[in-house]
Parts: sequence; structure tokens; C-alpha cells
Amino acid sequence: MRLGAWALGLGLGAYAVSAPAVTQIPQPLTLDAALDWAADYNPTLRAAKIRVERLSGKAIHADVAVPSNPRIELGAGQRSTPAGSGTDLNIQLSQEFWIAGQGGLRESAANRELAAARDNYRYLVSATTARVRAAFLSVLVAERAVTTAREIVSANRDLYDYAERRMKAGAGTRLELNAAQLGVSRARSVRAQAENRLARARLALDDMLGIDPRRRLQIAGTLNLDQPLRVNDRAGLLTRAVRQRSDLMAAAGRVAAARERLKLADRQLIPNLTVFGFYREENGGNGQGPGGSGATIAGGGVSFELPLLHRYEGERKQAAADLDQAQLEQENLQREVRLQVLRALSDYSTARTRVTALDRAVFDAAEQSVALTKRAFQAGEVGAPAITTAQNNLIAVRREYLSALDALIGAATDLERATGGLIAINAGSPRHGD
Repeated sequence: MRLGAWALGLGLGAYAVSAPAVTQIPQPLTLDAALDWAADYNPTLRAAKIRVERLSGKAIHADVAVPSNPRIELGAGQRSTPAGSGTDLNIQLSQEFWIAGQGGLRESAANRELAAARDNYRYLVSATTARVRAAFLSVLVAERAVTTAREIVSANRDLYDYAERRMKAGAGTRLELNAAQLGVSRARSVRAQAENRLARARLALDDMLGIDPRRRLQIAGTLNLDQPLRVNDRAGLLTRAVRQRSDLMAAAGRVAAARERLKLADRQLIPNLTVFGFYREENGGNGQGPGGSGATIAGGGVSFELPLLHRYEGERKQAAADLDQAQLEQENLQREVRLQVLRALSDYSTARTRVTALDRAVFDAAEQSVALTKRAFQAGEVGAPAITTAQNNLIAVRREYLSALDALIGAATDLERATGGLIAINAGSPRHGD
């Protein structure tokens, strides 16, 4: 849980990472280094950090004591009367204030939304950990796919060379040579598919790490999936997964924020008060006007909107619907978490059984069968049908073996994501001397 530990220590205040700051990704890249790199440069996590920053600004904006800054109004005018002319001067200072706790509700709603975004970020960290691990292991599986494909090509090429020599010596048949040639062609097709699979796996890892796909990564790791995950208490795991999943906390935070928004919408019918004070001089003030008619006036008052034409019915209905939606999403997510855990456990159990049944020893046995068929063919004991059968068996076993590895990695990744990182396979680290 390197990414998880990193996220918990992150204040998410003024932190930002820019892509141009990237200098050099560690080479060769280990699984641990890939997880550390993704913590800073994974595109999904970077987008989540930006969202947290945006909501942080929104929370700061909501944390104000008054709805707006003080307002000052200045005015002057020329007064003309039969007795003469003078100047009128008007100065007014006003300030609007929250009423009925609307300011506190705004601040509370914004803070809850920010907390939900941070909780969601923490979940994305654990989910990204699982996805980066899966992408890294997929590269290792793809490398194994290329290795086994080359072994198949080599075995079929040797068989074809012997069949060709046998044919030229007059001891073989065209049917045997054709069968050997077909095996070489199929093996080369398998190798081409494996090489394309490796290229795509590398590109997927590049995408998870947020690096330029034109860069060539050197991967250092050994695929080691021998140690099974042990889950004895499924009910306990479900309970712990629900507590661990920070996206569930985020969903609860969004529900709380929606409740605050609904309260705020209900209280908008209570208008805010604007308190003002004014100073006015008429006709010069202090008896300075014609005939001593100038006057000075100071006073104050309050003003507020009358909620007669705009009753905020639409805002209240929208806020109520937002609360219903947030509650529905929370309920659906709670159910989905349990389904994800149970599905992942079932898939992992099946995948583990497949890998155990189709481990490397089985593939080695299939290769040995091809070698034995070759010897029998050299001794003249078997013909083309036996060659074709051995070839088909080797390719089929390899395909099933790689499929089982893919399923195991996929199921383990789903289980890690479903439990919020409670369970993770420990594979892909380089061995001593690798």
C-alpha cells in the first residue's frame, strides 16, 4: 500500500505536480518503483488532485462571514432654487449579513464536498495501485508469452528441418513435410501474436505511469504467482472491505453535503439583511445654502428582499432531487462493493485452480511430448498425424496456461480494488541477481 501511505500523508492543500517537471523514470523499472512513480504521475490521480484543489478553493470561498464586501455609494448634485443654487452631497455605506445560518450551511456543504473528494482520491490511490500492479504483471506475462512462443517456433523448426532432410533422402513423405511446415507457420503466427501482446502490454503500462509511449522501458521483475491469497473469513472480509473503501466514505460525505444544500435551499426564503448608514448634505449643508437653507442629515436603516415573486421552489426541488440521487448512489455503491468482493473471490479461486493445474511443468511436459514425437518420427515409428497432434497439444497447452495467468492477475486485481487494498498479490519483484 505504498500509494495509500503516500496519500494519507498528503495534505492536498497547495500540492501540485506538473508534467514538465518529469526528468527520468527509474531504469530498469521494478514494481515498487512503478508504484512510486504512479503516485506522482498517473493521469487519473493527477486529475483527482486537481479536483481536490478546485473544491478546496470552493470551500475557502464559502468560508466568509458575510455574503459580500461592504458597499459604498457616493453621489453629488447641483441644486437650483429661486433663492439661488447649491450642492447636494450623499454618502451611503451598506453591508449584507447572513440570516438563519445560511452562511454556516454554505460552508458546511462545501467542506463536506471537499472531504468527499479527498476520500474519493484515497480510493483512487488504492485502485490505481491495483491497476499499476496488474499492468506491470501483464508485461511480465507477455514477456513469458514471447519466450514460450519462441520455444514453440524453435521446436517446430527443428522438426521441419529433419522432415526436410528426410524428404531429400527419400525416406520421408510429402505429407510429413507439409505437417511440419504447417507447424512452423502456426508457431510463427503464435510468436507474432505474442510480440504484439507484449507491445500492447507495455503501452498499457506507459499509460498507467503517464509517460511518453515512445520511451522504451526496461522492466525488472520475475513473475512469481506461487503464493496463493488466503481468505478464510469471507464475512469478516466483507465487513472490513466496507470500512476500508474510502469511496463509500466519499458517498456518505456527498449525502451529507446534499442535506446541507437542501437546508440552505429551504432557508433562502428568509432574506438576508442589508444594514446601511448614510450621510447627506443638502444645498451645501450647515446652513450654507441660499438663505441659510443648507441641511445636514445622518442616519441608517436596513433593507431586504421580499420573496414574493421568486419563491425558490425550483431550487428546493432540485436540492431535494440531488439528495435523493446521492442517497441512491450510496446505497448502490454499498451493494456493489459486496458484489465486487464476492465476485473477485470466486474468480480468484477458479483462476488459482487453473494456474495450479496448468503450471509451467505442464507446458514443459507438452514440449517434451513434441521432442519425444520427434524422436519417434526419426525412428520411423510415427508419421504426420502424430506430428500434428503434438503440435496442436503444445500450442493449446500454452494458450490455456497464459489464459490462466491472465485470469489470475485479473481476479487478484479485482480483489485488491474491491477490498480497497486489504488484499494484494506479492509478485513481480526481481529476485536476487536478476
